[in-house]
Amino acid sequence: MPTARGYLVIVTALSLMVAGRAFGSGPVEQIGFALLVVVLIAVGVVRLGRHDLHLERTVSPPRASQNQPVGVTIELHNQGRGVAPLLLLEDKLPPGLSGNARFAVHGIEPTGRRKAGFAMKAVRRGRYDIGPLHIGFVDPFGLARVRWRALGVSSFLVHPRIERLSVPRDSGEQRSLASTARRQPTGARGEDFYTMREYVEGDDLRKIHWPATAKRGAFMIRQEETPWHTRSTILLGNTGGHGGIGESSSFERSVEAAASLCDLYLRSGYGWRLTPASGMGLPSSRGTDHFNRCLDALATIEAEPNDDALLVRLTELETSGTVEAALVVVGGTMSPEVALALTRCRRRFRAVTVISFPAHRFGSDGPKDRWEHEGRSKDVARLLGRSGVRTIILGPDESLAVAWSMSPRGRTEGGAWGRKPELV
Repeated sequence: MPTARGYLVIVTALSLMVAGRAFGSGPVEQIGFALLVVVLIAVGVVRLGRHDLHLERTVSPPRASQNQPVGVTIELHNQGRGVAPLLLLEDKLPPGLSGNARFAVHGIEPTGRRKAGFAMKAVRRGRYDIGPLHIGFVDPFGLARVRWRALGVSSFLVHPRIERLSVPRDSGEQRSLASTARRQPTGARGEDFYTMREYVEGDDLRKIHWPATAKRGAFMIRQEETPWHTRSTILLGNTGGHGGIGESSSFERSVEAAASLCDLYLRSGYGWRLTPASGMGLPSSRGTDHFNRCLDALATIEAEPNDDALLVRLTELETSGTVEAALVVVGGTMSPEVALALTRCRRRFRAVTVISFPAHRFGSDGPKDRWEHEGRSKDVARLLGRSGVRTIILGPDESLAVAWSMSPRGRTEGGAWGRKPELV
């Protein structure tokens, strides 16, 4: 189709033809006709001049963290006999991505190849679809242009942020969740050989299994613990009880906390399962592949309107007969009913931990309402503490890594939530 310049030439040509006919000037009319013919020839050239091009798009890395640059490379191969002219490429980017996806590629000789690319960043977790890619071809005079779809859609995932969690100090008491889940295998107590896993920093070098190391090409460690020591459950409350908007919401902080726990168990070398309150979860497993599957699920998970789903899921966990080392529940505001269900889960799990991001700390309610909700959250935390459930309550600017490393079993962690205002 004609470009803006082409339409201008058409209008000029028609005006000259009309003027030449009106004033009886043949040369003026011929000039207008010639300009009109030039535009028609340009349209024919771009429509009949499509070249046999093969394109391939590569997105690297396919899994990225927030604000990490993601590169898109487009390779063009001219499989035709003629030289491909100047090509204008435009890739469609979804909202939330920053980057320039419009560029030009100069003429490509027959059997020639060209590469072009651009970089972009995503500030939010999620799945992003790039494309479709369109190619534009303009005639040498810029009078006509043709545009067609050359590639479909390519996707990549942006994972949630991860805080590196460490093992809390044991302080001589019964082992807390983190120290139970990360117990180093020593075999000193006569525990049977259980499985193999890759070496992580801090492991006993005497436990390296050299035949497996030679076969796998990586250091392999003998796991000498009974299976129940190595199983944990991460329960993400993706239903009610959340407040805030976008990246500053309590739900996003909960997702980031769940991802941080997955990272902790990956570095520990033990197995875990990820279960949302509403929706399908991932079964218990271990290793890098399972870690990537968990982060993929967390990258696309959304909050659901079912307020009772968390309570129902806790009831299911309570009635299951399999004993596990730890249960970590991550969510927004915890109700007294959920607190009672958590205390009953102590019969199945060796340690239970609650990481709460209360909705009132992320919302915009008035001071009086917010402090009333704060008092209720503290009451629920005291109830859980008396039952031996470790509780961590955090606000928008508080670090989970700091609270996790300092929190002994049964204690409520979280900084003082501001100063109580004078209420009239």
